[in-house]
Amino acid sequence: MNAVPDRAHQIHAELVAALRQRRAAEHTASRLLRQVADESLHHTLGYASIYDYAEQALDLSVRQARGLLQIGGMLPTLPALDAAFAAGTLSWTKARELIRVVTPDTDAAWVAAATTNTSRALEAMVSKSQVGEAPRALKDDPRGSARTRFVVEMEASDAAMLRDALVLLRTQAGMRGVEMDEGTALAAMAQRVIFDAEGDAAPIAERYRVIVTHCPSCGEEHAAEAEVSETVAAQAVCDAEIVDLRSGPSRGHLTRTIPPATRRAVLHHGGARCAVEGCRCRLWLDVHHLRSRATGGTHDEDNLVTLCPLHHRLVHDGQLALETVRDPRGRVGLRATHADGRVAVRWRG
Repeated sequence: MNAVPDRAHQIHAELVAALRQRRAAEHTASRLLRQVADESLHHTLGYASIYDYAEQALDLSVRQARGLLQIGGMLPTLPALDAAFAAGTLSWTKARELIRVVTPDTDAAWVAAATTNTSRALEAMVSKSQVGEAPRALKDDPRGSARTRFVVEMEASDAAMLRDALVLLRTQAGMRGVEMDEGTALAAMAQRVIFDAEGDAAPIAERYRVIVTHCPSCGEEHAAEAEVSETVAAQAVCDAEIVDLRSGPSRGHLTRTIPPATRRAVLHHGGARCAVEGCRCRLWLDVHHLRSRATGGTHDEDNLVTLCPLHHRLVHDGQLALETVRDPRGRVGLRATHADGRVAVRWRG
């Protein structure tokens, strides 16, 4: 007669143990993912952003990756949270809620509250608290929520523009995505509009301007001021404005390495995004020659592709190989071979 209850308790115990192991693994994942982001190791692996790496290599959603990154960044300063998460007594969803309000002084109190309340109850407690406050029972707190959920629906093209704007705002502020969430970034954008604050100009199409100077005494020509690596110089040769400051009638004239009309056509044909499969970057796009000008490459559209700054640099650094391929049906694609051996093809049309 006791076989069924005993079996229920046994399976329950096994399930609790399995969940503890999963939570402990999530603790390890949060630390390792943060390490990848802090050391830019995803660039070494050929990914333009930590979120591209998380989605494509780890099968994590952007939301999951952002949560794990935020937790991983906070754990070194929160010993109670770190220990509970590592022991598997605290899930990553609860840890994600806690880092919204917890500080080293309130660390232990919030962990105790998290382990004795459901995720829903903890979320409500956090929403009614300010950073640095100790947890309080919901019935003792007459205040409204300190945080709210704001959901909008828009065209996919508008959503892509919004994501680019958030990236630009973080760049201008010197912040990374793991340090500024979407709500904070959107609020900062709204504040700019309200106060009519003039931010920096949006990134221009051509990121490099090569200034050639002429020395009358020695007759030499050279690039002025800053030194650049051969890799960066090769990037600039692909796609840049050139201002001639040599003496003579051409002084001050501006030319482009790629004719403007051709550049616009290539950007349009490439969907104004990086041509490497899996990359979603749309900012600071360069136009790259698949066959370099030095080896006989031309400005024909078939020889040009759009690349984000990271993938463009990897190509010229020898860590990423690009080539045009065709399938049996005649479709044309761009095959990217990464340094770690991964191969991905983006088909046109």
